[in-house]
Amino acid sequence: MNDISNYIQGELIKTPFNLYNLITKYIASNNNTKVAFVGGYLRDLLISKFHKESFSKPVDIDLVIEGSSISLAKFIKKNIVNVDLCLIKEFNLYNTVEININDYKIDIASARKEIYSAPGLNPTVTKSTIEEDLKRRDFTINSIAFEVSNRKIYDLYGGISDIKSKKLNLLHNKSISDDPSRLIRCAKYASRLDFNISNNSLKQSQETVRQWPWKSSETHQKMIFPPALGIRIRMELAEIYKHDNLNNVISIIHQWGIISILNENIQVDKRFFRGLNWIKKLNGSYILFLLKDADDLEKACQRFLINNSEKKILEDYTNIKKIFKTKQDKYIHYSPSSWTEFIEKRNLNDETVKLLICDGGVFWRNLFKWLFTYKYIKSEKDGEILKKEGWEPGKEMGKEIKRLRYLEIDKLNRN
Repeated sequence: MNDISNYIQGELIKTPFNLYNLITKYIASNNNTKVAFVGGYLRDLLISKFHKESFSKPVDIDLVIEGSSISLAKFIKKNIVNVDLCLIKEFNLYNTVEININDYKIDIASARKEIYSAPGLNPTVTKSTIEEDLKRRDFTINSIAFEVSNRKIYDLYGGISDIKSKKLNLLHNKSISDDPSRLIRCAKYASRLDFNISNNSLKQSQETVRQWPWKSSETHQKMIFPPALGIRIRMELAEIYKHDNLNNVISIIHQWGIISILNENIQVDKRFFRGLNWIKKLNGSYILFLLKDADDLEKACQRFLINNSEKKILEDYTNIKKIFKTKQDKYIHYSPSSWTEFIEKRNLNDETVKLLICDGGVFWRNLFKWLFTYKYIKSEKDGEILKKEGWEPGKEMGKEIKRLRYLEIDKLNRN
């Protein structure tokens, strides 16, 4: 273990802004308070050591302190040098602090113990030790800590061994029921790190999903929509969408048989992945794409905290899809201006049009042309010009401007 400890310390000393030495100075001036590096940065350092894989320089670092997180944060801010910006954001609920230094993030948590009263609920927390804090984490590979003062490695759950064997093991038998969004995170790590989920962890995942809707241990009533679950899953998906391959992650979730954590009506096939690629190209809403074909749209919207405007987008998508299916022959020869009128008369949101494009089908090109061309074309004459020509402001002038605009749009078919 000394070899690993020496390696970790050598790498941590290289962290930007002289962070490691700032922490050692804080420890020395605060009665040898225990501070440890934990989480993804430590995990990635060990993956690099054992598998010779390189990771990009860290953009965030996690620390745990047996004491005041805000005290350490203020010490770092006061003593850091040669930085343009250093901001501190406190989160009182969990005694955590986020420091942003030139777009570099440091998360500091006061060591704590968590108790979940029901799946998806926010936990009850109490102050604790570094060892106890590691128990609340998700996977063994993320439950390793390096205490700075004595260079001690905490590996209570075999995380280093799992890193060596490239294995994903949930920390305990209630990991998923405590926080079901860990299912998404697990698939993210499987995709990003090329790790395999253990049989026991896969079984726990599948069994937990099958128990939906989960019961509250406090009320013994079924909670169809655990309050914090939708937020956590959306946060996990947002992180994946930004930094990882969402196609791979969803493919893994499907292979594991837990796709219902998102939407049991998702048909994971070539068409689905083509649509998922398109929604990213169009800079559309991936969460709406994942929910668009839900059998029970009302429940899907409640489950993922979909707001009213997002819900209308999904409702319009469903209605237009039905129209296309039942009246396809009617629209097959529509002109560009007819498509413009069809979309704009219904006041369809751009996101609705994007979802319809991602579906493919007969009319996706017409919708695509409206989104990127037709909607931006204006009449060659505006109201001021028409007034000079003798038109009175009002409904008739509006009709004339629309007619002239449609003529300009239809010229595209002749060019």
